Amino acid sequence: MLSIVIPSYNDAKNIPLAIASADQIKYVSEIIIVDDCSNDNTKSLIKEISVKCKKIKYFKNLVNKGSGLTFINGLKKLNNNYVLMLNSDDFFIPKAVERLFEYTINNKLDLGYGKMAIKKNNTVHQYIHPGYRNESYINDRNELLDLLIFDMYIPSFGAILNYNEIKKFYNVKYYENLNFSYGKSFKAHDYDLFLNLAKKKKKIGFYNETVCVWCKSKDSQSGLRYYDSGDACFESAFLFNKYYENEDFSEKNLSLIESRINGKYNNIKKPISKDSPLHKHYENFLNNIKDLRNSNSLCKYL
Repeated sequence: MLSIVIPSYNDAKNIPLAIASADQIKYVSEIIIVDDCSNDNTKSLIKEISVKCKKIKYFKNLVNKGSGLTFINGLKKLNNNYVLMLNSDDFFIPKAVERLFEYTINNKLDLGYGKMAIKKNNTVHQYIHPGYRNESYINDRNELLDLLIFDMYIPSFGAILNYNEIKKFYNVKYYENLNFSYGKSFKAHDYDLFLNLAKKKKKIGFYNETVCVWCKSKDSQSGLRYYDSGDACFESAFLFNKYYENEDFSEKNLSLIESRINGKYNNIKKPISKDSPLHKHYENFLNNIKDLRNSNSLCKYL
């Protein structure tokens, strides 16, 4: 069976749709909601919904911890081997998730993912990502390299995880170390997790169907503020620095990665001191790209 973990903070307005979409998935036996110390009416609302939806298990953080630690706290409550995260302001396409779950189980995947759609102006649209393939596959690409080139094409709420594999390392200590190494609370914890699994050569498969809908807003974790503040750039640079070693990059690969992260840097709206620890991640990224290019040039003459 499948567990759903929904981290939520002050999102009583949207969470009913998220819960309803999870409840309609026939393989879901528990919906774990972790309230990140909300001060709206989330608690009373969940209590009301729980009267009819017996799958709900509600927990509340005593202090606000952020989405990463809140998700990890939810993982501790699991009773199943397979888990799927859901943002409280997004929703699933239930029948499609059922097919993704069957695909994941039948092929014994550590991570099975589908595509996402995007909701704009009360209409759901196809979401085009350069990292998407045109057909389903299992271990049929260099997932780590492509995640570094194309960015986060695996939707966190469209990716079913084998918890037996991630619980070996993915815990509070891991996330605290991630925050410490980065220099502040790290937002792209899902991107880091998928890169980690790809680096470990875990069995990853793609199911070519739209399984979830992203309800984009300026306040969402991957919304405009994430890019304007510089977090999108500095976190991407940090993750490249963390995972690039011992990987082979062609000049084309390096140019694509450099262009992607430089594009984020050039779109930063908030003034950032070049002496800040976060900016150092970007500088280290540029130096690593330069070193890789020099290494590639040297290899041509050996």
